[in-house]
Amino acid sequence: MDVDQGLQTLTRFLKEIKGKHVSDVLEDLLTPKEITELAERIRILQMLEQGKPQREIANDLHISVTTVSRGSRVLQYGTKKIKKYL
Repeated sequence: MDVDQGLQTLTRFLKEIKGKHVSDVLEDLLTPKEITELAERIRILQMLEQGKPQREIANDLHISVTTVSRGSRVLQYGTKKIKKYL
């Protein structure tokens, strides 16, 4: 399965999930590590959108500046569609 097919499959699947059931499905679908990694990525993006410096984010979240830089690249060069959800 390629990335486009994967995105289509995930999108169809996630659209079927309603409200409070999202956390149940995510808990079944993802490992605890995957859940914390995704949550961390979202937090990085939120903090970047708030204008916090990368080094401050890295210190606050106890992660490397490189990890924060990846988030910054998503906001700079990605589709920017995620911004409306942050």
